[in-house]
Amino acid sequence: MDLSYLGKKYTLEIRQNKKSIVELEDKFYVSCNNTHTTKRYITAWYKIQARKTIHQRAKHLSQLANLRYNTTSITDAATRWGSCSSDKNLHFNWKLIMAPPPVIDYVIAHELAHLTEMNHSRAFWEKVRRMFPLYRQHRTWLKRHGHTLTI
Repeated sequence: MDLSYLGKKYTLEIRQNKKSIVELEDKFYVSCNNTHTTKRYITAWYKIQARKTIHQRAKHLSQLANLRYNTTSITDAATRWGSCSSDKNLHFNWKLIMAPPPVIDYVIAHELAHLTEMNHSRAFWEKVRRMFPLYRQHRTWLKRHGHTLTI
């Protein structure tokens, strides 16, 4: 089984007697023999990585764009990669951490643009383009490959 992390594929290998339950080196190493538990451990690891990475990238991109939001959170949303509430809270699907970094940045830029344009108008897409000029290619990647971002 292969798993993606930041756009790279890693083979999953079960091995015992490790310091951590989940380790990422040349492969995804998991110290567990139960398939259901293994999936839970990997999901928890992904969520931790998503929280750190997406929070850091959102903070960086918002500073570059001079935009302010309240909080970021990681969700289990079934149909959305991200959302922005009217309270200026940003929410991101944890599975984004499997995508290449520019795709993650595109989704963050998309949600940041909603801080001032709560629609998908021409003005909204212009804001996205100013923050992330190559957004179209990463949006296309997500449309084509988003369904593969799964355990």
